[in-house]
Amino acid sequence: MQFLTELFLAWRYFKPKRSAVSVITLISVIGVALGVSVLIVVIAVMTGFTDHLKSKLLETGAHGQIQKGLAKSEQHPDGVTPYFIQSEAGELIASLKAKGAKNAAAVLKSPVLLQVGQSCEPKILLAFDPPEEGKTDFPLGDATKSFPLPEAAVKAQQETAKNAVFPRDPGKFSLKKNEVMISTAMADEFNLQAGDKIVLHSQNRLMGLVKRDKNGRFVQNEDAEMYMPSEYRISGLYTFEKYDFDRNVIFMNLEDACELFALGDYAGIMEGPETGLCATHIFLWVDDPFHMKPFNEAVRQDLNRRISRHRLLYFSWEDMNRQILGVLAVEKNMMFFLLIFIVLVAAFSITNTLITTVVQKTREIGLLKSMGISSGSVMRIFVLQGAFVGVLGSAFGVLLGWLVIVYRMNILEVLRHITGMEIFPKQLYLFNELPAHIVWSDVALIVVISIVLCTCGALIPAFRAAKLDPARALRYE
Repeated sequence: MQFLTELFLAWRYFKPKRSAVSVITLISVIGVALGVSVLIVVIAVMTGFTDHLKSKLLETGAHGQIQKGLAKSEQHPDGVTPYFIQSEAGELIASLKAKGAKNAAAVLKSPVLLQVGQSCEPKILLAFDPPEEGKTDFPLGDATKSFPLPEAAVKAQQETAKNAVFPRDPGKFSLKKNEVMISTAMADEFNLQAGDKIVLHSQNRLMGLVKRDKNGRFVQNEDAEMYMPSEYRISGLYTFEKYDFDRNVIFMNLEDACELFALGDYAGIMEGPETGLCATHIFLWVDDPFHMKPFNEAVRQDLNRRISRHRLLYFSWEDMNRQILGVLAVEKNMMFFLLIFIVLVAAFSITNTLITTVVQKTREIGLLKSMGISSGSVMRIFVLQGAFVGVLGSAFGVLLGWLVIVYRMNILEVLRHITGMEIFPKQLYLFNELPAHIVWSDVALIVVISIVLCTCGALIPAFRAAKLDPARALRYE
């Protein structure tokens, strides 16, 4: 019963009465709401950015990859990572599937020089081994991902300015002899469309055109064979809506890639009499890429037991992106720490409001104490008033933060029209939209901290009110 009385009096003092104190109280509530909403928006954007980045990394790359390292006693003649021949790639793929990999593929990944007319630009070539004659096939089951092109197919099949084509079969796309697939971003950059032809130069052939003389200067390599650059037809366009990937990656079948890099005799020269297709990496995919630790350990132990002239190196997707994921985690924590000071400032304004309230209500406080209300009850009344500010401010802050997140792209568009600048340039942030993901446990933590800070902000004026002498308070003018 006593608590209900304290609650009633706290709410009575809190309600606006068209006075200066009520205006200050309203400002305090608004301050808390703004602080909470800013915290929610920033943390949601940071969380969404991290989640979206992980999603894009998994969509546009393997869950793990194996490659060869240079032997200590030799320098590879091409100056690039040694290759896997077809037989050893097949053996590794079978071993990975036996250990739980959902799918694996031999891949040739290397820089190339794209030439369109007189324009040249470095790109990344990804070439896969076609299991059928004239077709590159990445079969997908209900929960199988060998390569993520089917996930991008839904958006990629939409009409574009270039009438982009994309495989309609959600598990296959065709890359026949002398065909490549480029992104819609590349097509826009070079004014290309499906059916056009491009020229690709491999680093192996370009590096062989020059050599260093005795003085260390580059000179023409007279022993180098003259070669004609390879021309390829664009069979289709793709998009993953990941800016750096779409800007740089070209798909090709592995047979064409081996010819482009002049690897026809590599298997026989480097590994013995066997000839066949070559690959720089073994890409693999698993069911759950977020719980790969036991699988990673098993793969590394198996690779360490294998006898090879080259070290076999294994990297999970987290290993390959450890730095950027770590930076994002630290940034999220730092932003939370810094922005909580906004709520702390609002809590100090509550202290100012309640001190003013105590001064104005001095006679009432004296009357209450003379009627038998204890100092503890008086203190709790003003602490509850601070808690009311925290609760209402947090509630409005959560609502405001949620609305900002829901309509964030509309807000960015309005800001772009007002300022004339791109607020979220995809060239810098890799994505085509501002990602955001509200984690309600984070929201709950923000609300609890805000209410606690606001309640603590009421302690000083509450303590002052509790210490008032009833007789002096009743004589107060």
